[in-house]
Amino acid sequence: MTTTKKRDSMDATVSSLETKLKTASLTQTPTKKQPLGLTDLPPSVRNNIYKYALDTELVNVGKDNVSYTHTIKDGVVHFSASRPPFPVATSLFYVNKEISKDALHYFYSKNLFVRLEVYTADARHAKTMLSDSGLLFSTAPPHLVAQSTQHALNILITEKSSTQKRAAVLFPAQYLPRLINFLDQASRATSTWAPAHTLHLAVPNTYNFALARLQGDLLELFRLLSNFSTVRIEPTNLLPGYAQGLESNMTSPSFTPETYLTNVTQLADLADTAREQEKYELATEYANATIIALTYGYLTHSETLHSQPEPFTKAIQRLRWRTELGRSIALSLPHRTQKDWLSSSSPPTKSTAKALLESESAASKSLSLATDSPSPTHNPWFSSLPIELIPPNKPSFFSEDERAQSWYVLGTVHMALGENVFACGDFERAVECLGRESGVEEEGGLRARIENAFARAREGIDGDAEGMWGGRVRPGLGLERAARLAAGVGV
Repeated sequence: MTTTKKRDSMDATVSSLETKLKTASLTQTPTKKQPLGLTDLPPSVRNNIYKYALDTELVNVGKDNVSYTHTIKDGVVHFSASRPPFPVATSLFYVNKEISKDALHYFYSKNLFVRLEVYTADARHAKTMLSDSGLLFSTAPPHLVAQSTQHALNILITEKSSTQKRAAVLFPAQYLPRLINFLDQASRATSTWAPAHTLHLAVPNTYNFALARLQGDLLELFRLLSNFSTVRIEPTNLLPGYAQGLESNMTSPSFTPETYLTNVTQLADLADTAREQEKYELATEYANATIIALTYGYLTHSETLHSQPEPFTKAIQRLRWRTELGRSIALSLPHRTQKDWLSSSSPPTKSTAKALLESESAASKSLSLATDSPSPTHNPWFSSLPIELIPPNKPSFFSEDERAQSWYVLGTVHMALGENVFACGDFERAVECLGRESGVEEEGGLRARIENAFARAREGIDGDAEGMWGGRVRPGLGLERAARLAAGVGV
């Protein structure tokens, strides 16, 4: 009689699985790894590829200069070139619908093309304008240029009400200063040149850029011009009221600091109004537009503005202070109720982090102006102007109440970031400023608001010490977490 050894169920199962796996490995056909396509890459990587294929600046690196010829045919200027002036990889536009849409959007938004149309009685005038301004870029037939719908800025220059279009050219916005410089030089050379011309400006596409930035990139340089017969700026895709102020600048007989200051102050007033109406995004846009206009004023008319008496400079510095302070308030107010900034279980959003960090920067800039800090770290002019063009400043331009207000706003932003220790220091300095000025404090005035905020900040420090962090919350942790979150790293 033979006996067989009984196997337990686990042994049987393991043996069976091993046999099946070996059989499967012998019969299975290995699958080919699919290649990685352009659309499989993250947007940041795709844009980096597009940069070297579609950026009109980079595609010309290392290539020979372009030589142009231009002829007048049937009263219209026609162009030809020794090679494409912008040899972008247009084949990307025809790969498939997804890549085409992606690449076209990058191409137009990155380069922000300008279409210039010139109406004159004599085509030779248009030819001279394009030749002397260095804008002989377009090699496409005029009727194709006229069909463009994707450019960011449209410029029509008309001489003496002419109805004859003599030239149409497309060029990237980085070459716009060439045209502005030509128009300015022509106006200076002959007093009758600008009054004999009209300008029509329009922004047909924004590519989701902030309007203040778009105005700065495309329109602010036009403040250099004056004495034009008529200037019409379409208000579409611009901040309300911006077009009228710029039109006023360009049709004035000459640039005057008073008119310039009035127009920029109107932008700041619109920012304050929007903030009072709790339209915080619009208020921020107006504040940014004000800052851009102030910067371009000193870039384009530095000699004139620097020769003004001290009251003008004081008005400029106070306007910049007021704008930076208002921008800080507009950026932070929607986020000041954030309660769990330091809690890893309930982190704030990336947009909140960005807004509060930008708000803290704006408040620091306003404080730098009010205290006349010599440090370029926070002085708002250092980031956008050469040091020799920065308008002078004095502590006497600001009152102690205004310095206290700057410290107070900075403190409220630090509280929103969970930086209660920093906030207490800010509020203490605000109280010291108020102590240096006598006067009766009205109920609910600045002193009362500072003292109430000071008390909340001290309570916040006590809560940090006794809460879930067991006293391990250190100054600077909220700012560090905000910076990481804003950069997309997380908390």
